[in-house]
Amino acid sequence: MKKISLLCSLLFLSACSTGIPVEKYNALPASPEQFSICHGYSCTYKTKAGFTKVEWNKISTAAKGAKTPEAERRKIANAISLMEIYTGKKTGTDIDMEAAVSRKSDNYQLDCIDETVNTTQYLKMLQVEKLLKFHETDLPTHRGYLIDGKWPHNTAVIREVKTGKQFVVDSFYRANGGEPYIVTRADWLAGWRPPGATQ
Repeated sequence: MKKISLLCSLLFLSACSTGIPVEKYNALPASPEQFSICHGYSCTYKTKAGFTKVEWNKISTAAKGAKTPEAERRKIANAISLMEIYTGKKTGTDIDMEAAVSRKSDNYQLDCIDETVNTTQYLKMLQVEKLLKFHETDLPTHRGYLIDGKWPHNTAVIREVKTGKQFVVDSFYRANGGEPYIVTRADWLAGWRPPGATQ
C-alpha cells in the first residue's frame, strides 16, 4: 500500500512539473503564415490555418509595447484572443464554448488539451517573432488525477524572465475569442478557477 501511495505521489509531482507533451499532439511546423490547430478533444483533428499580414499586424500591435510584466500579461491575453478569433473563423472553431469538455456537441469544440496545445503554439509564435519582452513560453502544466478527487486539467504556461515566476495562460474557461485567464501557476495548481466554474 505504501509503495502504491508513493508511486502515485511521484506521478503527481512529475506530471505537475511537465504537463502534456505538446509535440505529441501537434508536431507540425508553425509560423504566423501557416500552422495547424487542434480541436475535437485531445487533438483528434488538426486543421490548417494562417494569419494574413493585416491580421498579424493587429496581433503584433496587441502584443508588443508593454512597459511592465503585468502590462505584458494583459497584452498577451489580448493577442491570444485575436489569434483565436481569426483562426476560429477559418477553421469552424469559432463556435467553441467555454469549458466545453462536459458537453461536446460537435468536432469543433476544444477540451483543455486542445486549448493547451493551441495556446502554447500561439505563445511560441509571439516569442519567436520577438513580440515578448518580459516573458518566455514555458512547458504546459497539469493538475487533477481523479484519484486525488480533482478533475484533470491542463494549461499553457509563461515564465517571467527576470523573476522566473510562472503564470498559466488558461483559455479553456473562455469561449472562442475570449481573453484567457492569466494567473500564477502556484494559485492555479492550488485549485484556482474562475467564478462559477466546476472543473
